[in-house]
Amino acid sequence: MQLYSLGFLFFLLPLGGLAYYFLRGSGRRIFLLFYSLLFVALLSPLCLAVILAMAIPDFLLARLIADAHPKARTILLFCVIKDLTLVVLFSILTELGRLVLPLGIAIAAFTSIGYLIDLYHGECELIEDPAAYGVFCCFFGKLYVGPIVSAQQFIPQLENLQMTGEGITRGMIQFLRGLAKIVVLADSLWELIAQWETLLAQEVTVLGTWLHVLCYIFYVYFTLSGYSDMARGTGAIFGLDLPENFHHPLQSASVADFFGRFNISANRFVRKYVYQALGAEDNGPLSTSVNILLITMLMGLWYGINLNYLVWGAFLGLFIVFEVLYIDRHVEKIPPYLCRLYTFIAILISFCWYCGDSLAASAASLKVMLGLSGAAAANQSCFYLLQTHWLLLAVSVFLCSGALTPLLARFTRRWPNVAHTAALLWNVVLLATSLAFLL
Repeated sequence: MQLYSLGFLFFLLPLGGLAYYFLRGSGRRIFLLFYSLLFVALLSPLCLAVILAMAIPDFLLARLIADAHPKARTILLFCVIKDLTLVVLFSILTELGRLVLPLGIAIAAFTSIGYLIDLYHGECELIEDPAAYGVFCCFFGKLYVGPIVSAQQFIPQLENLQMTGEGITRGMIQFLRGLAKIVVLADSLWELIAQWETLLAQEVTVLGTWLHVLCYIFYVYFTLSGYSDMARGTGAIFGLDLPENFHHPLQSASVADFFGRFNISANRFVRKYVYQALGAEDNGPLSTSVNILLITMLMGLWYGINLNYLVWGAFLGLFIVFEVLYIDRHVEKIPPYLCRLYTFIAILISFCWYCGDSLAASAASLKVMLGLSGAAAANQSCFYLLQTHWLLLAVSVFLCSGALTPLLARFTRRWPNVAHTAALLWNVVLLATSLAFLL
């Protein structure tokens, strides 16, 4: 049962919310744990088994780390290697087509790893309640794409869980907007991507290749940010405040800024536990360059054990090295619109690696995009596909531009009553449209 399924929307979520409302104290933590485990089990028994294989040993061994056991460092290394091995193994099996990657194992693994490292360094306290630890690792809403939360952020919220009308309303609206991003925009873009690929298989054109990659960027963004919104929405319904994970990445003023906005919690995790441990930018230009390339390649591998993702990360890493070593000192002299234009073009070109089936196919696409392949600029089929899908592309550009937020804020300040009525009607339309796409 997926988070966006009708069964979850009209059966599991309402029943879970109703039961949760009548519980108090520790009963809510225990309920959230078993509710999350039930959700995972309904998705895949294998998924449940893998998550439990990660979480149970880590919970039991955490006490030894907290008590500064003589072999605490060895215990920590064992837990980290165990969790990473499971993530990498199942990612490789997925890439080989042997199975579908069990949902949530990466999120649960890195959540637990971050907690154990913080515990070892004395940055957080031991979680003694198994229910609290279970919810911390595998709260069902954040298993898709996160956010990855720290124990310091999450555990205090479990001490006094509150289910309020304001939280339910806010959570339902946020969940609905995430749902619409996925089932209306991302699914429609995926169908358009398939049409571009069919068209490019018949005749490669420069315009078609650029638009294929552009649609893929929109598809990835709306999918990931949609799941992130749904996670924050479900969290708010059950009284949990989850941090933002995607903050208008296509408005970034630099490639480094893009990495800071795109999957924020994963970027923060890699920076804290890998980049800072390697010395960050404190050991000279060569060390800085190597460290940056390492973390950007790790961010690429975050999306799958795949050479294309690795090259995608390295490609963007080269831009970040250039920015850190040569551009940052002069950035105030560069007009903001030029910074955004440069960043968007760099991201757009980089996604030919992200969305390619192989390195050779991606390299061929890059040659076409740069006009080095001798391919035609466009053809009638390209213009036809643009003509029939212009509204989808226009809506995608508008929503990714970030122009909607200030417009809504200005409208609400000037006509608050009208704005609230319009928001209510819009949410009803959004719900009806999303359900129509799900049916």
